[in-house]
Amino acid sequence: MSHSGAQVTSPARVLSLLQPTSHQHDGHVVQLYTDDAFLIDVLSRFVGGALAMGDAAVVLATASHREQLEKRLAARGVDTAKATLKGRYIALDASKTLARLMVDGTIDENRFNDTVSAALRQAQMSVNGDCRIAVFGELVALLWADGKPHEAIRVEQLWNRMAQKYSFSLLCAYPITGFNDATHIEPFLKMCGQHSGVVPSEGYVGLGSEEDRLRSVAQLEQKAQVLEKDLVFRKSEEQFRLLVSAVQDYAIFMLDPQGNVSTWNLGATRIKGYKAEEIIGKHFSCFYEEAEVLSGKPAMELVVAAKEGRFEDEGWRIRKDGSKFWANVIITAVRDESGKLIGFGKVTRDATQAMQARQVLQKEVAERREAQQQLHNSEKSLRQLSLHLLRSQDEERRRIGRDLHDSLGQYLAVLKMKLASLSAVLGPQSAASVDDLDACIQLTDDCIKEVRTVSYLLYPPLLEEMGLSSAIPWYLEGFSERSGIRTTLDVQSDFGRLPRDSELALFRVLQEGLTNVHRHSGSQTAHVRLAMQNGMAILEIEDAGHGIPPQLLEQSGRDWMSAHGVGLRGMGERVRQLGGKLELVSNESGTKVSAFVPAAEAPSPGSRCDAQVPAHGR
Repeated sequence: MSHSGAQVTSPARVLSLLQPTSHQHDGHVVQLYTDDAFLIDVLSRFVGGALAMGDAAVVLATASHREQLEKRLAARGVDTAKATLKGRYIALDASKTLARLMVDGTIDENRFNDTVSAALRQAQMSVNGDCRIAVFGELVALLWADGKPHEAIRVEQLWNRMAQKYSFSLLCAYPITGFNDATHIEPFLKMCGQHSGVVPSEGYVGLGSEEDRLRSVAQLEQKAQVLEKDLVFRKSEEQFRLLVSAVQDYAIFMLDPQGNVSTWNLGATRIKGYKAEEIIGKHFSCFYEEAEVLSGKPAMELVVAAKEGRFEDEGWRIRKDGSKFWANVIITAVRDESGKLIGFGKVTRDATQAMQARQVLQKEVAERREAQQQLHNSEKSLRQLSLHLLRSQDEERRRIGRDLHDSLGQYLAVLKMKLASLSAVLGPQSAASVDDLDACIQLTDDCIKEVRTVSYLLYPPLLEEMGLSSAIPWYLEGFSERSGIRTTLDVQSDFGRLPRDSELALFRVLQEGLTNVHRHSGSQTAHVRLAMQNGMAILEIEDAGHGIPPQLLEQSGRDWMSAHGVGLRGMGERVRQLGGKLELVSNESGTKVSAFVPAAEAPSPGSRCDAQVPAHGR
């Protein structure tokens, strides 16, 4: 019995036990029996052998067994009365002794120790120090017969503790008829675990040959191993059953092959509302909505589970009270060792809260997406409006520029001509008047130039006629004259014309960028670069001023253009509308503004940066 720790006693050991020799100590051995006559025969050899060798014996037996034992000993020539007088034979009534040891239905350890120790000390004093004490006890058998297996195991343990103080050989006896139920397996193995050996019943001792006896021992040990395996399986099965029964977060139950409920746990009661006695035997389709039952869904699930091994689904299920819950369901086919379908395991989880949380989340996501779409649409509308305003502004500038050039410019030109004619008529005789007229002519000429400059700045005709590569040099020359800032220009040699909107957007960036250089940078120089790269037209404006303070850049963050004037922000919006971008880099060495716009049309050779610019256009 490997599980318990005890071993089936070998034939040689049984014979030595039944025919003991001096100074032999066999430890704690249990004798199994079915017939009292066999037990008395074994016991007479055990006790009689000890007394015959001059050893002592302590017997705790029932009155009937004690009486039969003493008669058998007398027949063998052993005088128990004489041995009792010398203290070598101590006989106690097991039933009465057990009654004295019990307190509130349990064995009192102190009383056991006092009673047994007194008997062992008396036996020890009656013999020489090396002599053997043979002890027989039936306390365990009486407790077992009384339905107290745990107390029986406790007595076995107390005997083992007693063996640590006194040297004796203990023989206990269990009637095999007391171990006739599967529930006895575990306590029987536990009791065997307290023994150093187990002696088979009388069928073993009566065998004629050594081979037969060995075979009997092997069979007994094999049966014990089967008992142990069965016990382990039963314990595992019972633990699993208890686990399933105790689970409350999941409904775990079995269905027979037809779909009728055969088991039910606490979780199923909590989730579905049915008690075990109310639902066992009923078909599991009662958990489904009527429409699903009519469509054959429950039967379909069992067919799929039987075919594929499992079926998983989520949907509404019905409780006993008619309320619904959202269930996550897994059905698993259960088969025996031969592969025959014996039923289905069904695990159901109440996923209502999770489902509702998903719905809330999905609603929030949908609302957020809708809000984002509305925001996107609003931004798109704002951008379109902004672009429309910018285009309207450009058209208005063009109109004003043309009006200034075509009407006011012409009036001033006529005025200049009239003043010149009047000066010629007056002649030298009116020198003072002529000087005043010349001054008026000069002022008129300055007005003409200023009107032309303003009209060209509002919408330069050179930009529309010849493109950026010609308009930018003209603008830089005029900017340098007005601001005193020295400018340089680097234009890629093959830079050609761009779409009208792109050219106008880059020109406005140039105007706003140079205005910021003049007003804020403190730089005496400005460098402009115009190039084409990877399908993008690039305009860069770089100064050598003190730069933008880092804290101002950090505060403005990504919307840095909002911190540097409405004009630059408007140019950035114009560039974005065209699919481009505006970048700003600044440090203590200066600031660089870069504008990128797509070159929608293939570049064509344009005017060089040394193109001639009319003097009046500056």
